[in-house]
Amino acid sequence: MTQQISIEAPFGVVDMGSNGIRFGIVSALARHLPVAYEERAPIALLDAQGDDRIIPSDTINEVITSFLRFKKLCQDANVEMKNVRVIATEATRIAANSKEFLDKIYQATGWTVSLLSKQQEALISASGIVGSFNHVNGLTMDLGGGSVEVSYVMTTSISEEDFKNDTTTSDNIRVSPHPVSMPYGAAALKRRLAKCDSDEDVDTLYEEVVTELKKAHDQAQLPDSLAHKDGYKVYMSGGGFRALGYLSMAVNAQETIFPKRSTNRKHMYPIPIINGYSVTGRELKELSKHYRYKKPSELIKKLKVFRVSKRRAGMIPASCFLVSAILEVFKVRRIYFSEGGVRQGYTYNLLSSEEKQKDPLLEGVKAYTMQSEFTLSIKEFDAIYAILANTLPKLYLDPHHPLQLHRLLPAAIHLSNLTSHYPKETRAFVAFHMPLAGGPLANVPGLSHRERAILAILLAFRQGGAVPDPIFYAVQAFVGRRGVAVCKYVGRLMELVFAVSPLNPGVGLIESGLSFTTIVHAKTRESESDDSSTNSSDNSDSEFGDSDDEIENEDANDYPSMHLRIALPEKYSPLVDSPAVMSVIDSLDKKVNSKKFDMDEERRSLKCPNLFSVEVIRQ
Repeated sequence: MTQQISIEAPFGVVDMGSNGIRFGIVSALARHLPVAYEERAPIALLDAQGDDRIIPSDTINEVITSFLRFKKLCQDANVEMKNVRVIATEATRIAANSKEFLDKIYQATGWTVSLLSKQQEALISASGIVGSFNHVNGLTMDLGGGSVEVSYVMTTSISEEDFKNDTTTSDNIRVSPHPVSMPYGAAALKRRLAKCDSDEDVDTLYEEVVTELKKAHDQAQLPDSLAHKDGYKVYMSGGGFRALGYLSMAVNAQETIFPKRSTNRKHMYPIPIINGYSVTGRELKELSKHYRYKKPSELIKKLKVFRVSKRRAGMIPASCFLVSAILEVFKVRRIYFSEGGVRQGYTYNLLSSEEKQKDPLLEGVKAYTMQSEFTLSIKEFDAIYAILANTLPKLYLDPHHPLQLHRLLPAAIHLSNLTSHYPKETRAFVAFHMPLAGGPLANVPGLSHRERAILAILLAFRQGGAVPDPIFYAVQAFVGRRGVAVCKYVGRLMELVFAVSPLNPGVGLIESGLSFTTIVHAKTRESESDDSSTNSSDNSDSEFGDSDDEIENEDANDYPSMHLRIALPEKYSPLVDSPAVMSVIDSLDKKVNSKKFDMDEERRSLKCPNLFSVEVIRQ
């Protein structure tokens, strides 16, 4: 997983997989893996092969034609031919005429295809998953058409004893030294299931898959540090798994967004982005149990799911067959779906160790805001962050806190001024959608769906909070009542910061003489208030709740309440004393605790204690 090949951006990557050929032009060697263009050629190399494992000549011609197209696109994008990499996986590896196939590609295009070994494919697939998240600590599984790769990746610091058997890279990414690739891809399993003449044959195949998965489990030598009483985290990538993710969105949207409550309204899943989508092991088990026994022909004809083609729908029973076996062998707590694959993994491996350590969200946000004339200066950003950090209990900025404000707050500040010049009624709407499926940050990696929701709500309340969009309430439901209360408080404070000095935000507020004092009421693990606070409580030894996307069991200890005192400057200040600003200050407590834009009308009646109160002191 280290950088071995010299390459310069922009560069092209071609992933010749079993179910399709993916092509992308990467615009920069940056942590957020920016792509200038990408497309997929619908050529299924595995399906094209018969039992003789021969890739037909007409399929070879289709591949060559697609490659010549990719070559022309690279020329249009000023990509030098020396900066194009072509990678092939399982279907090419097992083809009887593989050498002849690769030779014809070279003769027609001048491109040499790198044929990955099973272990190389598993490692690069795991790298693709790492590239699409901020931190990965769990099992990785990549389901292609011809094979499934099983490994594990750890990107956080854990004792060296846990990693004595790992492959450890210079950038502190630790992976299994024995990644496993098995010939149970979605298309391969579909083919084998179709050959089963009886239930006994299906059971025999199932036992074979379970047996091989048990061997993979033992061979991977999973560290104890990955274990959890409720099971492993699993990161799934590849078209076969992603199809199950989209299916899960469609099937479970009602229960996911509005758990344990019936409603007559029809809801669509509000964040239709596969990367960062997650479900529990129990939910995926139920989904797989339901679709495992469906007939492929029936699903091809009747299944209508966003981003699931008819061809992919026909593979869902085989994918569910595999998932059922996986969940029998591995105790799984939560599954995260990843967009990352061979292309992303190859690109990620080209990054320097320093670049790999960066947060993909923040790097993507910075790259986006740099294009705007309304982006904040470094001085303005630092001032705003200092103000907001000093008006929050420190617990909320702990990297292990469920809201992840230690990284989402900086991102929100960078984005906080980009819609201020819009018409007033659209500012919150546009800001809210920035990190969601319809926004410019939809392709930025490093965000779970709950984190996208938190960022969206922060930005909405920064601009007033009134978002005339039905998904506003559904997105809030990802965050939970306490989480929404925190986002509203922080967003309203950002609104105040910009109200005081909109053209010199943060810096202008500090210079105005307006000051804040925080008093924390709830127990925390460390002193939460600043030097002026008088009512800080003792430390607590309580641990954080689970920081996964689950919010059903919110831990109140993760959400300390706090009183904010705003002291007006002693001397007259037009930046503060103007009616426009004083109206924002005087109404802040009411706005922070208003339930007007919280959840929907049915959830609004649920009791949730006020976490924040605001008092204005006139000196």
